[in-house]
Amino acid sequence: MLSKKTPILVTGSHRSGTTWIGRTICQHAKVRYMQEPFHVEVPSKFLGLSLDTWFTHYESSPQQADIRKAFDMMFAQNPIQFAARHCSTVGWDYKTPMRFIKYVYSEMVNQPRILVKDPIALLSADWMHEAYQFQIVCMIRNPLGFIGSLKAVQWDFDFEHLRRQENLMNGKLRAFAEQIKFMCKHRDKTDFIDRTTLLWNVLHHVIFDYQKKYPDWLYIRHEDIAKNPNEEFAKLFDYLGLEMTPHVKAYIQDSTSSKNPKESSSGYYVPRDSKEVLSVWKKRLTEEEVQRINDATAEISTVFYPKQTPSVKASATVESVGV
Repeated sequence: MLSKKTPILVTGSHRSGTTWIGRTICQHAKVRYMQEPFHVEVPSKFLGLSLDTWFTHYESSPQQADIRKAFDMMFAQNPIQFAARHCSTVGWDYKTPMRFIKYVYSEMVNQPRILVKDPIALLSADWMHEAYQFQIVCMIRNPLGFIGSLKAVQWDFDFEHLRRQENLMNGKLRAFAEQIKFMCKHRDKTDFIDRTTLLWNVLHHVIFDYQKKYPDWLYIRHEDIAKNPNEEFAKLFDYLGLEMTPHVKAYIQDSTSSKNPKESSSGYYVPRDSKEVLSVWKKRLTEEEVQRINDATAEISTVFYPKQTPSVKASATVESVGV
């Protein structure tokens, strides 16, 4: 049952707006942001958690004890312990006393819910839900937008991170086991499009399985909330049992405004023109790449985007790819 302290996980495929969604929710005074505890290259100093595998699947991880200890600590802290740990993480300086008082006050008065924003936690989302009753918000993105975004920042993927997780390969990803093994053994015979289309299929296959097992989770297509942010965020806040305060509404307006740029080559989040973002993939992908992506992802993408067809060309409108 949802309570005032129910934690929130914003996950889904990366490059699907999880940072945007997570930061928007955390504009509410009664929500506290936690950044990507499952991230490999930027370990969580606050939690003292350092993982060596991208998309760690809790049941496959030899670091289960470390993960459990970190999450137990997250929920066991009182306001003073939280403030002290946060100040220690940020670093001690002349502002520390005021910072400490600010965090103690916020924790005692607001009693905020913890929001973990982490697409890399996708394969452990069910464990987080079952073990800690996280309320899950799961983001979905069209394969053209997803791969176009990865291409812009040159984020490739090493499938060894999945292959070496035995329980994962024998369970959630059994349908992709042979493809993943081939990708690991014959990487020189594949290219960026081969690898990112397989990654999209893997991640969204997991999301589709979650939809069947956990229909009460909230699943949001990036394209829907980008086109209609006010309406879709209202549904999201209602799902979370949070009020859409004037501050939240103003933040949504500012972070999606047409005054913002529509494109960014940075891997970091910056506010953008949410409607224009939907068509940026057309500049990033060639017609041949679009055809390959649509052919390779058709079986799963049509589950989420029923109007999408393998014959889509790079010059097609956003609506024609099911957005």
